Amino acid sequence: MNLYPSICFSMGDWTYYVVKMTMRELADNVKFASQVYEDRTLDEAIQRVLNEPRVKKEIVTYLKRQPFRFFSSIVVAAVEGDPTFYPVEITDDPRFAVFRDDRRLNDAFGVLRFDGEQNYYALDGQHRLAAIKTVLDTSDPLSEGAPPEIGRDEISVIVVVPKPGESGESFMQRYRRLFSNLNRYAKPMDQATNIIMDEDDAFAILTRRLITDHDFFKSPGRQRESRKIKTDRGKNLRTTDAYFTSIETLYDLNRSLLTSRERQNHGWTNDLGSEKTDEFIRFRPDDDILDNLYDELAIYWDGILAEIPDLQADPTTMRVHSLKDDELEGDSHDHILFWPIGQEMLASVVRDLLDDRLVDPGNPDPTSVREAIEGLGSLDWELHRPPWRHFFLVQDETGGWRMRSEERTAVRRLGGRIVLWLLGEELDSEQLDDLRQQWAIRLVPNQNLQAEDRMWEQTESQRIS
Repeated sequence: MNLYPSICFSMGDWTYYVVKMTMRELADNVKFASQVYEDRTLDEAIQRVLNEPRVKKEIVTYLKRQPFRFFSSIVVAAVEGDPTFYPVEITDDPRFAVFRDDRRLNDAFGVLRFDGEQNYYALDGQHRLAAIKTVLDTSDPLSEGAPPEIGRDEISVIVVVPKPGESGESFMQRYRRLFSNLNRYAKPMDQATNIIMDEDDAFAILTRRLITDHDFFKSPGRQRESRKIKTDRGKNLRTTDAYFTSIETLYDLNRSLLTSRERQNHGWTNDLGSEKTDEFIRFRPDDDILDNLYDELAIYWDGILAEIPDLQADPTTMRVHSLKDDELEGDSHDHILFWPIGQEMLASVVRDLLDDRLVDPGNPDPTSVREAIEGLGSLDWELHRPPWRHFFLVQDETGGWRMRSEERTAVRRLGGRIVLWLLGEELDSEQLDDLRQQWAIRLVPNQNLQAEDRMWEQTESQRIS
């Protein structure tokens, strides 16, 4: 016989119970659907294939290392076992006498009893269940390092049971529909909200701190009302937006600036040693590490803003696609570094320069950073001039201008190579010919050879020896 403290609920044609189980009870009693039903034909299949690498690499590690671990409810189906709910008479307690006429109190709280013949299986939450079973299985090497008290952790389990007298076929149809609905309508948080809410991802924490503490990014009022940073969902900016960039793009820029070749190759240092980036962002580093990373990041941004003063201009004057050639020297511009694709290219270029030019990339200082990125401010970042026109800024069928969306990653990387060459990177004749050819074949619309020659000469005139 099994007894669980529980609350009884009704919704639609379901009667279900929210019960309290320990991790150990869950691991010992709840199975996977494949262990309960041998028939795995399409009509009978009621669960997704278990993603074992995700369980072992992500969820088990989370349970072992995260002191703030928390799981949402696991939905469990109970087959057989003669489930019986025994309500507790809450209103017998004098403290609740005022609610004596409200039967909901007496009907809701109680004990759910099974006769011991039941089969439980996870209807939703099988990956969490697999992780719990793994960390509590002392014969499994992956359980090593699990907190000794984790078996006593309590978890909310939603138990759904068949109706009295319900046929097996009807029972399976309702459970498949429930599984489908649980997954169909579950929507992950958007990236902007993740960045604002995440207390483990170091880059999210640093991005928020940059917005609230750094002189360039901060603004009066609440964090979500930043005047410099768009905190709504999505990276895209409109020509009229007064934002410098979006929080999603700023997160990517910060991640790129901090990911040195040394960290990329040998990992990030935290309280447990060195980890690759994907592992590093899953667990909050010590505050000392976060402080050091923020100081480093602030040095990079201070250097970028000092080297490229255009970035401090009013964004509403820096994204004007409709400029004519005779207007390029006026007060309005179409500046590539005010668009996400250009900002991402800049961060990548800055990181390459820091890795190549700093004597000690692991210990940057304001002076050495300024020296490493020197020259960026002298380049022409106007989208209506080579090499950016027809490359990042392209024409549509009507002759209007738009930021390109085709081959975005390839174009951004190629643009970065061009910038590094303009800043003095030496290329032999074959490498230079390849650079020009890769640029020329991506011009939209295609240009004739004479136009290509003229545009490339204008590009080459910017090169710093």
